[in-house]
Amino acid sequence: MDKAAPKEEIHLLDYLIILAKRSRLIVFAPLGIMILTYFYLLLLVPKQYTATTRIIPPQQSMTLSGQLLEGLGLSSLPGTTMGLGGMAAGLLGPNPNAIYVGMLTSNTILDRIIARFNMRESTDLKFIEDIRKRLIGKTEIDAEKEGLIILDVTDTDPARAAAIANAFAEELDKLVQEIAVRDAENQLVFLEEQRRQSLTNLTKAEDELRSFSEKSGVIQLDAQVQGLVAYVASLRAEIDAKEVQVQVLKKQATPFNFDVVRLETEVNSLRDKLREAERQVDKTCIAEICLETSKLPGLGVQYVRLFREVKYQETLYQTLSRLVELARLDAAKNVSVARIKYVDRALPPEKKSKPQRVLISLIVGITTFFLLIIFVFVREYWEVQIKNEKNSDRLLQLNKYLHSWWDPFTKILAKIRGTH
Repeated sequence: MDKAAPKEEIHLLDYLIILAKRSRLIVFAPLGIMILTYFYLLLLVPKQYTATTRIIPPQQSMTLSGQLLEGLGLSSLPGTTMGLGGMAAGLLGPNPNAIYVGMLTSNTILDRIIARFNMRESTDLKFIEDIRKRLIGKTEIDAEKEGLIILDVTDTDPARAAAIANAFAEELDKLVQEIAVRDAENQLVFLEEQRRQSLTNLTKAEDELRSFSEKSGVIQLDAQVQGLVAYVASLRAEIDAKEVQVQVLKKQATPFNFDVVRLETEVNSLRDKLREAERQVDKTCIAEICLETSKLPGLGVQYVRLFREVKYQETLYQTLSRLVELARLDAAKNVSVARIKYVDRALPPEKKSKPQRVLISLIVGITTFFLLIIFVFVREYWEVQIKNEKNSDRLLQLNKYLHSWWDPFTKILAKIRGTH
């Protein structure tokens, strides 16, 4: 048997020879492309300027009603919301500024910017969606952990870039105020309606108690029983208030939200206290003798129940009346509190930000350099394979298949040339 021919060893010098063979192409082509790229950016690509606005969004402070009721121990009653910032903090987690970033990129603010600068007339785009995308592409918004929001707007006109950046902050300020006013007005309307309903229920309960007393002749309860009944009524009112707030929160957050779980736990605790208090109220005291209401005549039991309903409706009405007045204060306060604070207003920049001609030219040149190295080795390999007789049939077959793709295009081009 013939010994297999030894494989030809590929030496590093072979690679260096290939590179040296095409060294002029590898060196001068990237340099030429770098120079062409630089002059293209210099002569044909307009300068762009970036203006920056730094703002502090409305603080996440509790509303005036929340602050006052916190001191009264009623901060979890309905209507004592924490305002827009507090809601953002509760629903969005540790970085509530994300809600303001979302507002800045909303269609409402984008459309106001577009109308403010007549972008529909000054652009070649037809559809509003495309104009919004172009505006967002020129804008960069960053919410820092420290609480700042940074607005960067890039434009070919430095004055226009600064004006648009400041306009974003101004439109955000307007939108936040509108939301705050609308939220306060809706809250006030809701509480007014609840107070009117509570007043109707209170009047009805008082009329029923008075009518029952006149018909049955049952005397009023002593001070001890009245105090217990009032305590039960306040517990019922607080439970109802917390349950309303739980339902409101569940529409805004998941059932596993911290505030939802906390309120549900408080409701369960208050219900335990209510059951204990109702067991005490089930004993009616006359002078110094306390008897269970089940051992008293039916009229006495009915009187206790009617009296307890009156105290419950009275407590609820007083709470709602207090909240209505505080909501009116909120309606006035939100307008003055929900304001954007400027750290830096955008000024027309003096130095361009784009294009970075030298950097781009270097990147293009280096990329071309490495692509040419790959091209040189591929070309050298191809030339070697062509000279190899063993691969001639394979190359002819490959050429045949490639021509089956290329021939239709050449015929079409020939027809086009013939028509001209």
